[in-house]
Amino acid sequence: MEDLEVGTVLITGGLGCLGGGLAHHLINAGYSVIIGSSRPNAQLPDRLKQCSLIYTDFDNPESLNKVCSRTDSIIHLATVNAQQSEKDPEYAKRVNSIGTDRLIQAGIKNKVKYFLYFSTAHVYGSPLVGKIDESSQLRPVHPYAITHKLAEDFLLNATQQGMIKGNIIRLSNSIGLPLVTEANCWMLFINDACRQAIANRRIAIYANPNAERDFITMNSVYEIVEYFLSHYININQVIFNVGSGSSYTLLQMAELIANRCESLFGYSPQITYTKEQLTKSSKLVYKVEKLTKEMKYITDNDLSPAIDEILRFCQAENN
Repeated sequence: MEDLEVGTVLITGGLGCLGGGLAHHLINAGYSVIIGSSRPNAQLPDRLKQCSLIYTDFDNPESLNKVCSRTDSIIHLATVNAQQSEKDPEYAKRVNSIGTDRLIQAGIKNKVKYFLYFSTAHVYGSPLVGKIDESSQLRPVHPYAITHKLAEDFLLNATQQGMIKGNIIRLSNSIGLPLVTEANCWMLFINDACRQAIANRRIAIYANPNAERDFITMNSVYEIVEYFLSHYININQVIFNVGSGSSYTLLQMAELIANRCESLFGYSPQITYTKEQLTKSSKLVYKVEKLTKEMKYITDNDLSPAIDEILRFCQAENN
């Protein structure tokens, strides 16, 4: 299989939870990285000083044309998160859906070679239950998922018409310490549970403890993205589930965090939840065979190192 020459990559949302670490990974792999940020006064952290930083305004097609004029490939991570999407669905649609289409059109206009879009597993529904592969029926119910599904449609249409080469990643739940620790991702279950474990010596689960989720390390996601960037010309499929293929209940994850606390710091935080939250939950199998067959790759299912990194950071911040 032919590998492509390393080139210039634009990462929108490159100062976000996943984007910063991905940018750092790609720099080390030899790519030139441009970070797109929707914050006019954003600044690069020290570990990303090799990157270029450019303001991206998804309401302004001319701004996006300027952004796309300097790059070979686009990794589109910028999004209005789930909480913001619920509060303001119209804003979420404007950024997540229409903004994505504008970026695709700017990429086409500027002859960008490849567009990698990060969607969400929740286009399949919420809660995620049963066996889910790329052919499963889509049932997005939350504004976050609905707007991502619409963005997918824009890219699918462009790829089917041969206007641009692209892939869609339907990501489950990624785990790891964000390189930009100010990123707005501390409401995510793992991050929040680690912070609670250090600050309060307890982990309160506010959802159904038996709910199952698929978790994958950020480092695995970085390797998957690098593969897509270097092999996209030979990839015949557009949509890929990205996860570990292994599911854990929230209670199991809380217990793992508690065990890691005991190993690292000598204490085990108490885990709490209310009986009203405790309901039976269906098994989740987030199938990633299409990805592993394409890459001939098995994702790393050892989540402990990623959790340890978050816990150590929280401990240092708490001191």
